[in-house]
Amino acid sequence: MAKFGTVEVYEEMGKVLNDDDEWINKRGTKISYSMVFDYGEPVDKAFYTRFESGRVTDVHELDSRGEIEADFVIAGSADVWRGVLTNTIDPTVALTRGQLKVKGKMATLLKNMNAFKYVIEKMSQIPLD
Repeated sequence: MAKFGTVEVYEEMGKVLNDDDEWINKRGTKISYSMVFDYGEPVDKAFYTRFESGRVTDVHELDSRGEIEADFVIAGSADVWRGVLTNTIDPTVALTRGQLKVKGKMATLLKNMNAFKYVIEKMSQIPLD
């Protein structure tokens, strides 16, 4: 079980994806990007992840926002992130409604949307406390 709003969620995500044959051998092979997941109040933290050909190779909490460049930054309130991670808010709906805001190349994100949705799907299976 991972504590919501901590780097534990992303460490668990890394373990789940790196052990997932479907992800490593098919869905994630073209994913070599860095991402920051930015949580608003009351969590007020940001988490960095690095994917290399689908493998999660780096996960850590940022000391400050903007501390490191990333291909994508996805920002939203803590409530929206909790909803996405517990599968009560559809991430695509959250993006289209502006509840989650993305910085980065939208064409790249859209081209790889199925892979990114798979990541969120796997994250939503991580038990949170």
